Amino acid sequence: MNQLQNFCFKAFHFLSIKREERLLACCIFLLVVFLNGLLVWHYQDTLTLFSDDYHKMFRNGFNVSGFDAWTYTVISKWSATQYNIFRHPLLAVFMFIPYLINQLLIQLTGINCAIYVVAVMQVFFGFYAFIFFYRIVREGLGLSRTDSSILSLLFFSFAYILVTVMVPDHFNCSMFILLFVLYVAIVREKKRKQMGIMQTWFFFFITAGVSLNNGLKVFMSALFANGKKFFQPKYFLLAIILPSALIWGIARLEHYVFAIPEAQEKERLAKIRDREIRDSLFRAYAQQNPQEDSIEIKRMVRKTVKEWAYAKYMRDHHDKRRGKPIAKGEFISWTDVSTDREASIQENLFGESIQLHTDHLLDDILEGNRPMIVRYQYSINYIVEGIIVTLFLLGFFCGLHIFLIHHIPSLARRFPMVSSSAIGQFFLLMMTWFAMDMVIHVVLGFGLNEVYIMSGHWLFIIPLTISYLFLCTKGWAKHLLQILVAMVTVFLYIYNVSLIIRYFTS
Repeated sequence: MNQLQNFCFKAFHFLSIKREERLLACCIFLLVVFLNGLLVWHYQDTLTLFSDDYHKMFRNGFNVSGFDAWTYTVISKWSATQYNIFRHPLLAVFMFIPYLINQLLIQLTGINCAIYVVAVMQVFFGFYAFIFFYRIVREGLGLSRTDSSILSLLFFSFAYILVTVMVPDHFNCSMFILLFVLYVAIVREKKRKQMGIMQTWFFFFITAGVSLNNGLKVFMSALFANGKKFFQPKYFLLAIILPSALIWGIARLEHYVFAIPEAQEKERLAKIRDREIRDSLFRAYAQQNPQEDSIEIKRMVRKTVKEWAYAKYMRDHHDKRRGKPIAKGEFISWTDVSTDREASIQENLFGESIQLHTDHLLDDILEGNRPMIVRYQYSINYIVEGIIVTLFLLGFFCGLHIFLIHHIPSLARRFPMVSSSAIGQFFLLMMTWFAMDMVIHVVLGFGLNEVYIMSGHWLFIIPLTISYLFLCTKGWAKHLLQILVAMVTVFLYIYNVSLIIRYFTS
């Protein structure tokens, strides 16, 4: 009972809004509510219906960039296979309670309330993602209230942060969890506290359960907090090896229990449909060619089916909007070696993620008409992108400087300690996270053609890195930096929010 009370007290402490956060938190809460209300208003007539095939209904009915609406499907009719089991091993399990809530609301209202349930979840995750970002720069990095507010508002002005907090994909939940892990990591490091086995388990299962690759970031955080003790046999075995094996075993079990029987049933139904199509073609050809014998008609049917199959293959494998994978396989097929890296970094990684393109606004590259690379119409967009990238690089060198002066004795003697060693260590942790995402997306090319939709996993690193530039800047240079970042932030809010409103109201 005492442990439960202690857990509830800590949860309340983390979720309670502090006095200095209230005004800023209120503004962001209203913004997130407005964005989710806009999406609900746009789709409430078409996505509150009942269906025998929710997957098809939400796939055809929902269209915002490359985001999936499978959460709507799971909350409407629970299924373990709507999400890719190996990429999201516990996400369907986490959605079971929202599914039960939706079933209760269906009984009370007579409509499918999935979009309303998801909207409430998105408001919660988006709002607290902002709160934990603010606390990282305010309490963790020790910036002033003004600097913390400017950087937090900059973070939420980015295009695909605004979009992420409103769409029914898993990225908003992931962003909330990752920022929470970063906040706990820097707080514990500043207090010289290590990450225990049970705490590592908790963070790993909620993080990797939502998105498996993000589980590695929890282990990086544990290494950051525990240092050499991370490799002690007891901790490494119980906190790293065991939960990794368990979550992989859970994913395999779900695959055998849910995915394989469903795939077998789909294959059975596909064979039935194929037989019906062949029979239909046979009857049609027989009516059109009564002089032909059955052998010749069967040959014509086989030829037509092969042509259809070849056409489908060409559509699936020769679309220039789809990158060429390194090889075929369960995971390696998600890679991409053909997409232009330079153009994608400019227009997608540091482009669309931060500023929406007016052409093909929020269009889907795979299901819609959006090409892989879209250019901005106005020079101001490239100027803003250049400013943000420059600030990011300057912040990187400032963070590297802070890290090095705490780890190289000769530098420590020559330069004053501008901050604690925990802040330097935290910079290394952030860069490790960022490097992992860039290897996945840029080097291996996973999702590179639409890397912006994964912004919730990595985009917060940019303003956090810029925070180190604020740490190292003083006097008139600090005031100029504050003005510059504030001007960019105001521009991004006006530009991105107006385009989002245009998309959902046009």
